[in-house]
Amino acid sequence: MKIALSGYYGFDNAGDEALLLAITSSIKAMAPKADFVVFSGNPARTTASHGLFAVYHKNPWRVLQQLWQCDLLISGGGSIFQDITSAQSLWYYIAVVALARLLGKPVMFYAQGVGPINLPLSKWLMRLVANRVNMISVRDRESAELLKKLGVVKPPILVTADPVFALKPSQADKRSVAGYIPDSPCIGVSVRPWPALEGYQIALARVLDQLAAQGYEILFLPMSWPEDVPESQRVITLMHHPATLLDKKLSSGQLLAVISQLKMVISMRLHALIFAATQGVRFAGISYDPKVESFLWQFALSPLPLDEEGMAAQIGQILNDSQMQQVVMATAAELHQRAQQNARLALNLVRRKA
Repeated sequence: MKIALSGYYGFDNAGDEALLLAITSSIKAMAPKADFVVFSGNPARTTASHGLFAVYHKNPWRVLQQLWQCDLLISGGGSIFQDITSAQSLWYYIAVVALARLLGKPVMFYAQGVGPINLPLSKWLMRLVANRVNMISVRDRESAELLKKLGVVKPPILVTADPVFALKPSQADKRSVAGYIPDSPCIGVSVRPWPALEGYQIALARVLDQLAAQGYEILFLPMSWPEDVPESQRVITLMHHPATLLDKKLSSGQLLAVISQLKMVISMRLHALIFAATQGVRFAGISYDPKVESFLWQFALSPLPLDEEGMAAQIGQILNDSQMQQVVMATAAELHQRAQQNARLALNLVRRKA
């Protein structure tokens, strides 16, 4: 059994690398003899990090060869089907799916987060190709509703959960990051550049100063390396109290291990929030994209206000809510079970083909 994986892999984004690890490990747990090929932006890095065979994602002949040899194409997870950051990347991922179907290969959209999709051409391509895949699972109801609104009606669409909910930090990862975690209570912060939210940095810096004055260590966690480093440094320079930047590229497993030891996570990055939830760690999200809001709503949370007073009040409420950790753990346990369903759906497609 050979499974090809198409997604935003090989680009040093901890969330997407965690997705790759979660998808392959979940399938391996159910089908130990499964082989994988990853369409990666950096095949050597993917092989070194995950021990998986990889080919360059924009080498058409290598991609065609691997699709011809595979038994299933998994597209996802993450947010690859959106045209806010890049319409061309959405068209590329759709093209890989279309090529697989032309070759007669079964295709599964694996726990996708879909949207926003704004361009008419993107909507048409999404409707055309998605109606020809064999299985669609999405990580939230909003993605399912968007697909239906676009006119995707033929394959089953199931709401499951982000694959990362199936991950747990290994003991090796925990040992490797022991020196990065302060002894005193620590709050992790993950930010990313996003021009539409310009100005939030001052409010966040002031709120983090308040938390530091209360005795919390502040640790900035770049989830996409090195893209998030300058934005982290920018917020740190606006603070009056000292803060620490985790200025070393860690694997997704190592970042998961670090987050497991924190008191709380404040994040713009979706997968920092997911990492926190899987470990029963309190979290608060700054929304730059509907996917962040969709995730927060699953835990009965709303995005942080972008003014200092509102942001401080909501973070304080989360920190002081004695039931919050139990709510996070219970909801995460349910999402863990739903995340495992994705692997079963994928393997059923291969067995049905056989």
